[in-house]
Amino acid sequence: MKSIGELFARVPVLRTKVSGETLIRNVSSSSAEVKLGSLFVALPGAKHDGHDFLRQAVDLGAVGLVVEQQGAFEAFTNTLLVRSTHEALGFISSAWYGDPSLKMNVIGVTGTQGKTTTTYLIRDIWNTLGRVPGIIGTVEYAWGNHRERSRLTTPSQIELQELFSKMLNAGVENVSMEVSSIALKQARTAGTRFQTAVFTNLGQDHLDYHLDLENYFQSKKQLFGGYGLSSAVVNIDDSWGRRLLAELSLDWRRFSLRNPTADFYFGSLLCSKSGISGQVISPFGKAHFESPLVGEHNAYNCLAALSVSGIRGQGDLNLALSALRISVGAPGRLERVVGPFGASNVFVDYAHKPDALKSVLTALRDIRESKENRIITVFGCGGDRDKLKRPKMGQIASRMSEITIVTSDNPRSEPPERIMDEIEKGIDMTETRYIRESNRGQAIRLALSLARTNDLVLVAGKGHESYQIVGDQEFPFDDREVISEYLSQCTLQLP
Repeated sequence: MKSIGELFARVPVLRTKVSGETLIRNVSSSSAEVKLGSLFVALPGAKHDGHDFLRQAVDLGAVGLVVEQQGAFEAFTNTLLVRSTHEALGFISSAWYGDPSLKMNVIGVTGTQGKTTTTYLIRDIWNTLGRVPGIIGTVEYAWGNHRERSRLTTPSQIELQELFSKMLNAGVENVSMEVSSIALKQARTAGTRFQTAVFTNLGQDHLDYHLDLENYFQSKKQLFGGYGLSSAVVNIDDSWGRRLLAELSLDWRRFSLRNPTADFYFGSLLCSKSGISGQVISPFGKAHFESPLVGEHNAYNCLAALSVSGIRGQGDLNLALSALRISVGAPGRLERVVGPFGASNVFVDYAHKPDALKSVLTALRDIRESKENRIITVFGCGGDRDKLKRPKMGQIASRMSEITIVTSDNPRSEPPERIMDEIEKGIDMTETRYIRESNRGQAIRLALSLARTNDLVLVAGKGHESYQIVGDQEFPFDDREVISEYLSQCTLQLP
């Protein structure tokens, strides 16, 4: 139990009817979880408003109600009025778990592309440097031998602080975590202290939520103010990154592919089908660089990880580079699928937005041995999500692939054929051979059957996901399993 005074130590309270000595037995933002002695935090949301459930919370035994509406404060006893209940819940949750982020080195990574891979690369470097790491992001929440499937890229306020607490109790010293723009807008990270924040880049994403790129940028920008940062890392090849640099006064560390004004950049860089190599230049000296990851976008991710991983000298730099030589990055991020004959030319990637698809296709075009080697792309767009990106992704795929196969991808409540119709509006029929196949498994098998030796096959959109969402149900489905099964049935190495 903790007292109201303890829980609100870092929360500005506008008005209160509750004694600071009142003891709280649990904290909840769901009225269904309220019990005798609870503190109920009323969160306004897109579908439901917690203020509508205050009476239910009282009836179930709540001894404190946190509200942001003046009328609700007046209508109930035992209320506390705050500016934002979302923000308050973050600080309250942190206090409930003993402010765990204040006792660890937490790195927040934000940006449109590269967040997931960068957090994994940071984790792998920390492992090599002997620093006990944890990771929070799109794929999983993990530390030590513990793994659990992620529910949100950045968890809710209560869940996030509980994760920090579990990691701290397990001896974790360093946490690399993805911080989404929506999470920042909803103050899910309020109460967290970040030592360092990373900005990878900015492109079109979540515009159904943010409405335009400016609002999207302003949400990302929040990570770089109000979190007690000791330092920040930015990609200066990105125009939004340069704007961030100009607008904020922080202890910046800059990274770039080739700009010598950056702290970390490449003196030479070669991207091939087998990976990335070159010379990295850093404040700690020059060193040879190798990575099995594919594409310039992964070169950026490696530089971001090096910039933020706590390297203190040439020795640490060499150790960090040794980690990157064997790190395979994040699951489902331009992940090469291994068949019975070893590594194939078939890749899966989570790319489900225009910039990400363009980036991964650019990487594949750059590494193919000849223009005679075709790129075959299989992709779809998720239902109940940003519809404006659908024709844009169709245009990108068709102009950068010799064969484009449009299929289903988590249609949710929308008919798959209607989603495919909207993608098709952007398809450039003069640039690609275009095929529609709503059955995702069949679409993948068709792509593989069409592939010739040294063609490159990309299956995009789901990456690490092991399910397909149709309606409100999840069905088991993994692109990698479909590919592996097909390759295992081939008597010749394909492609």
